[in-house]
Amino acid sequence: MKITRREFLSTAGLAAASIPFVRSASSSDDQLLLWYDEPAGQWTDGLPIGNGRLGAMVFGDPEFELLQLNEDTLYAGRPYDPNNPEALKALPEVRRLIFAGRYREAHELVGAKMMAHPLKQMPYQPVGLLRVKFTHGIVTNYRRQLDLNTAIASVSYKDGPVTFTREVFASPVDQVIVVSLTVDHPGQLSFTTTFESAQEVTVSIEDPHTLALRGVNGDAFGIKGGLKFEARVQVLARGGESLAQHEKIVVTGADSAKIPALSVARAVNLCASSVKPLNVMLNGASVAFPRNLPSSKKSTF
Repeated sequence: MKITRREFLSTAGLAAASIPFVRSASSSDDQLLLWYDEPAGQWTDGLPIGNGRLGAMVFGDPEFELLQLNEDTLYAGRPYDPNNPEALKALPEVRRLIFAGRYREAHELVGAKMMAHPLKQMPYQPVGLLRVKFTHGIVTNYRRQLDLNTAIASVSYKDGPVTFTREVFASPVDQVIVVSLTVDHPGQLSFTTTFESAQEVTVSIEDPHTLALRGVNGDAFGIKGGLKFEARVQVLARGGESLAQHEKIVVTGADSAKIPALSVARAVNLCASSVKPLNVMLNGASVAFPRNLPSSKKSTF
């Protein structure tokens, strides 16, 4: 006897509904975790965090934490008109070829005269890398995880008797990515923070606790780069000493630290007078990014 797919699915659904549902104790909310016992070995092993505008991949190396930073408006190129100026002129001939059944010729003419220039859209670009370097001996009890309930990526491990913990999240309210560093023994937290980027950038010390990365995006498909962007990070340590030097901030002997980072990208000279600055919160204070960000020293325009 043959059975249709609809009859099979109906029967299978009734059978499944008759099976009692048992909730395992291990399926509680605190089990919604992705966890690993080693750092990320490649990009796809990193743990993603984000708030819809800002994002980062967190890799969790005990000695060399790396956050790859993204901002949702930073693409290659600049605003451009992709319309092909020859499209309208070619349309009657394309129609004639189609009606004549000469489909291959019509297809080739459309590709040559009617498709967008460039054919591909601008590729998404990373802002840069936030690097946090530690000095450790032999690390034990390593664990990194992403909590799907709280959207917090965390790393914990022991170096001798000291437990080190990192938590990384992206705030949708304050529009920052925050790295929280703690230890369970006072004065045992030491690290160095710096910025890097594959873009044309400069890194500067804004004040004893703040680094700024300013840059210009790259070209793509014949469209010249026309976006300036800026990222800032503050290093707010409790206890110990903090020193800004040579495009990095060095913290020694702290009890804990918070590292909020933010970034923004804007097109160059596009209606600058009619657009209000973007205001974000950094360490409880509003920081305004103008529409036209300061030029990178390496910028060519």
